[in-house]
Amino acid sequence: MKVLIAEDNAPSRKLLKHLIKSVPNYQIVGEAVNGEDLINKVMMEKPDIVLVDINMPLLNGMEAVKSCKKIMPTLQVIFITGHDEYALEAFGVNAIDYIVKPIERDRLYSALERAAVFSKQTGTVSPSAPVKKDLMIKQRNQYSFIPLDEIIFIERADRKSVIHMVNQKIELNEALTDLEEILDSRFVASHRSYIINLQHLTKIEAAGQSYNAYFKNYEETAKVSKNKLAELQKCKSL
Repeated sequence: MKVLIAEDNAPSRKLLKHLIKSVPNYQIVGEAVNGEDLINKVMMEKPDIVLVDINMPLLNGMEAVKSCKKIMPTLQVIFITGHDEYALEAFGVNAIDYIVKPIERDRLYSALERAAVFSKQTGTVSPSAPVKKDLMIKQRNQYSFIPLDEIIFIERADRKSVIHMVNQKIELNEALTDLEEILDSRFVASHRSYIINLQHLTKIEAAGQSYNAYFKNYEETAKVSKNKLAELQKCKSL
């Protein structure tokens, strides 16, 4: 995997190079010290993965990444920054991870591994993709089956779990935690009262102290806790 480092701080670049060189199968093909330099190096070196600081001169890392993704849509991005306020934007560009300094070695290695796997699977069906199946539910002493593909999100309301689908809502007595255990990898608990289907998710927007999740062809929204943003980002990227 070809890796490009974009970081204006020399000690941080040195640390990243040291950490990456100790891992096999990753080759550092270049270093950028500002946003414009990042764009130029991406065009020249065609890396598989970029490690990007956000607060860089001339053009910040976030804006530079948006331009890079237009050039190379398959480019895998790992943000490494001293600030956490850009996590929502990182979600929007499908970053593999958003690592807040100081850098944790294991966190970095885990992000690199996910980036490598996703890069290799680009244009193919992931072997870990969820298998289509149904959710069996009990209503009035009868059992029925709901295709997981059709579930947009599930919320906790008035001591019941409400399954949101495009054309209907279904109320259950089961707890969200119980449902979460039997749902597959496309479903993520975005909030203590919500489980969302990542396949239907289109965007997330700030709303007061939390965030709202929006879905394709569905007007109602689900809530996203601030501390769930990073987890959602990882899951959405896989």
